Amino acid sequence: MRIVITSNYRLGNETGTAHVAEDLVNYFSKNNNVTYICLGKKFRIVKKTRLLTVIKIPSIEINKVAIPLITPDVVYKIFVYLNKFKPDVIHSQNSLFVSNLVQTWANLNEIPFVVTFHHIPTQVVEHLFPKLPRNLISNLVQDLYKEFSLKTFLKNTDCVICLNESVKRSITKVDKDVQIRIINNGIDFKKIKPISSKSKLPDTINFIFVGSYNERKNQEYLVNVFSYLPKNYTLNMYGDKKSGKVYADKVESLMKNLNLKNIKINDYNKNAIEMYSNMHFFISASLKEAQSLAIIEALASGIPVIGLKNETASDLVNTSNGLILPKDTTPKKFALSAFNFIKDVDYKKMSNNAKSGTKKFNIENVASKIKKVYESTAYSDSENGRRNISKYYQNIFKPKILQK
Repeated sequence: MRIVITSNYRLGNETGTAHVAEDLVNYFSKNNNVTYICLGKKFRIVKKTRLLTVIKIPSIEINKVAIPLITPDVVYKIFVYLNKFKPDVIHSQNSLFVSNLVQTWANLNEIPFVVTFHHIPTQVVEHLFPKLPRNLISNLVQDLYKEFSLKTFLKNTDCVICLNESVKRSITKVDKDVQIRIINNGIDFKKIKPISSKSKLPDTINFIFVGSYNERKNQEYLVNVFSYLPKNYTLNMYGDKKSGKVYADKVESLMKNLNLKNIKINDYNKNAIEMYSNMHFFISASLKEAQSLAIIEALASGIPVIGLKNETASDLVNTSNGLILPKDTTPKKFALSAFNFIKDVDYKKMSNNAKSGTKKFNIENVASKIKKVYESTAYSDSENGRRNISKYYQNIFKPKILQK
């Protein structure tokens, strides 16, 4: 099968969305002809293996965040390549930017277009600015995105892969007719080394949090929590210190003000085995998570999760594999709850429960389900006019070289 997978990140980016895309690319390219379109410093087409081609779209970094430069020249080169490659399906991660570009080509050429949303689409403002007060302006921005971008995007999509029921509910609020499949994220279990757990915890208890340094991940809250915990409780945080420099500096400043020596702010480590090694609990105060890859990796490693309630926590964490607290829990109450929980925990049993509940996230199982979506999704004229390309788009891409 000829597959195109796209993301709006550079290779090796720390975000879960980038990880999911790259794992799918690597898995599918073992037996399928795959093209991965992502971001880079300049436009490049690189043949990685006999069955894998990577196309890098030029991008610039603003505050260490890559923004694609989709110029007419880039559009032309991508369209020419896709004409030659002749994909059977295109699968994008989230909407906007690269996703809009390849969706337009797919629509013009009647090629099935599939998308996976890694956030809650009807809560995109909350996802980007989780601490922004809900008011007339924030609601207006969300409504504008829904009415003028998301609705059109879904209308011209053949199938939406939703990570869970939360994402599905969000999609159906916007488009009740679009085809939906619920398929969770997948991880490569070869990158995970389950810990060897004992019933009794050691004197020093190590916590880990993996995530970008930003307000949504809420690392400042974790620092405040540790100001109430014993000094034999340590916290290692991992994230990209360059892209999240402003927020990471705030976190570090708070640590100094509270005189906390048992917390470390680390740069992101691509080696999950190294990150999770010798860790006992994954701790999270993240405000929004459609489906956190870091929590999945922790559970698969046999590391119980303690955190504030969010979409991922509600789905994956329960009393058998961790502790989830209400969103409005104060740092002091969080610390006391965590301390009492750990004091009485049967760690070996909880660790084994964490591992046993993650089998469905194995990349082999997930890729098999996604492949069935690829194979079953075919272009057809639908009654609701899905994929009706406007004359505006047809005029823009009128030159024959840009069409089959």
